[in-house]
Amino acid sequence: MNITGKPRPTIPYEHPNLKMHWHNVKHNIVRQVSKRPAYGKHDDTLQAIFSNEQVGLRYLCDQLGRYVTEAFEHYAVWDYSHAYYPGRPSQQSARVDAMEGVSRILPTLAAWLHSRPANSTCMQGLNNKDIDVAAILRKALLAGTDPNHHGYWGVLTDYDQRTCESADLALALWLSKATTWDVFTLAEQHQVIRWFKQASDVQTVDNNWHLFSLTVEFVILALTSEDTISHDKYARVKEFHAGSGWFRDGANGNYDFYNAWGFHYSLYWLQQINPDYDAEFINGALAEFSNSYRYFFTPDGLPLFGRSACYRLAAAAPLLAAVDSHAGEIRVGEAKRAFATNLKYFISQGAMKNGAPTQGLFADDGRLMDNYSGPASSFWSLRALNIAFYCGERIGLWDAAETPLMVEQGDFELNILGIGAKVIGVQATKEVVVIFLSEYVISQTPLTRRLESQSWQDKVLEVMLGRAKRPKNNLLRKGVTCYSSKMTHYF
Repeated sequence: MNITGKPRPTIPYEHPNLKMHWHNVKHNIVRQVSKRPAYGKHDDTLQAIFSNEQVGLRYLCDQLGRYVTEAFEHYAVWDYSHAYYPGRPSQQSARVDAMEGVSRILPTLAAWLHSRPANSTCMQGLNNKDIDVAAILRKALLAGTDPNHHGYWGVLTDYDQRTCESADLALALWLSKATTWDVFTLAEQHQVIRWFKQASDVQTVDNNWHLFSLTVEFVILALTSEDTISHDKYARVKEFHAGSGWFRDGANGNYDFYNAWGFHYSLYWLQQINPDYDAEFINGALAEFSNSYRYFFTPDGLPLFGRSACYRLAAAAPLLAAVDSHAGEIRVGEAKRAFATNLKYFISQGAMKNGAPTQGLFADDGRLMDNYSGPASSFWSLRALNIAFYCGERIGLWDAAETPLMVEQGDFELNILGIGAKVIGVQATKEVVVIFLSEYVISQTPLTRRLESQSWQDKVLEVMLGRAKRPKNNLLRKGVTCYSSKMTHYF
């Protein structure tokens, strides 16, 4: 599929000058001073819970929520506006990494709160101590948007990672409206909206990032009746649709799992915030996507391909969204099994550590960490959990009986025409394979089709500068065209 492209802009954090290097070093020093010890108190407990086949999905989700919330309270600083998690840095500075430690977990707290009775705002951590989730959300949103507060999230600039984070923060505000927005004073509401409006005034990369500004604008409209929606950005997102419910991630981008935890996740929330906005397209694309994507799931892994492999726990997000939106053929029992087995497969083998999803598939794995990913980036892994908390009661998720996945029902073979891929499932081995039918990369050798490890020199520079310096290991871009749910390429 040919999409009219635009020249890739020069993105400052990808091409740092001396001033930016100093900025990174300075904030890395702040990180070393402000960070707290790694919080691994409940790691073994959580792993044991997810290894127990006798416990139900609701209990698993409840325990996961309690686990990450308790750890977040431990790591958070400056009125919950930032959180310094342990792990490898991103390219964007330790300060932005710490902002991600808040922006990427607040939607989980807000979705949990949204599903609770109005007067029930406290969650018990796994240590059985009460955590006032509503108070955390209020403090974080007010501190982060206050220019006079040490935790201020700052002035957004073009191609700024904080624009990405603003979408999750806006979603958290919308989900928790009754206990945040509705109790803010008029001055506080103006302060919050003033910060969010920046997302409409800056340039973003021409790919899934358009959805971040749109999410913010949809929330502003829902809360204030002020229409700032960038319809041109939404139209551009639709241009990326290649058919079969799949989107290319920009004119020259990949077809990969960003469709699950990026495109369809964001489109689902746009429809929840404004149900009348282009519902026919959003539902239609989700239906087409889920009808073939449901074949990817096995009880023991996924045919994972593309970038940001550390978001793997969110893979079932569009299946839950499809059930809630009555889009496509999938039903709640199958979506529940896909979601539950995906969580159990990874978490039972160590995918949660020190209160956060690891920077890898199971344990931390620097080969799988993109340079834009920092210590808390992996919290996008909770995106399926967010949808489950939000609509689980409504769709009968918690009480439904699990029904077999497609590969548990029999062998299959199908083509996804929109992305030029063949999907093969073998019931006897519970294995699913996705084969791309054309090359992403023409010039390649056996040595290029492999994961590279970071050199010791780059590891030293990464520690000194507080800035990621890792090899690019997107296997699609390296010429690998066949992906098995047994994930043999990653080990």
